[in-house]
Amino acid sequence: MTDEELLEYFMYRIFETDEIWGLKEAGQWQTHQVLDQESMPVWPYKCYAEQAVNGEWLQSKPVAESVESFTYQTLNKLAQLGKVIEIMPRTSDPGCLISPQRLFSMLENTMEARESNVGD
Repeated sequence: MTDEELLEYFMYRIFETDEIWGLKEAGQWQTHQVLDQESMPVWPYKCYAEQAVNGEWLQSKPVAESVESFTYQTLNKLAQLGKVIEIMPRTSDPGCLISPQRLFSMLENTMEARESNVGD
C-alpha cells in the first residue's frame, strides 16, 4: 500500500471500532527512529499491533486508546515532544509518517462531520 492508501485505510477503520492501537512497555507508548524522526507506530486493529510485537518491541503489549482520547491527549503530547505518527508500519516497510498536527486536524474534522450527520 502507498502512504495515501495506508492513511485512508487507517482513518476508515479506526472510526469503525473507535480504537487506535499502539504498543506500550512499562506504561509508556513505544517509539522508534524512522528517517531520522522519532515516531510512534499505530494501527487500526489489535491483530496488526500484535504482529509488530517482535524485535525491538518484543517486551511490548498492544494497547488500545479511544479515537477521542488519542486525538485530544496523545497527539498533543507527541506534538509537544516533536514526534511524528507512523501509521501501520510493517515488518519490512515503514508506515505512513504524519505530523501530530495534521493527523489531529484530519481526526477532528472527521469527528465533527460524523456528529453533524448524527444530528441531521
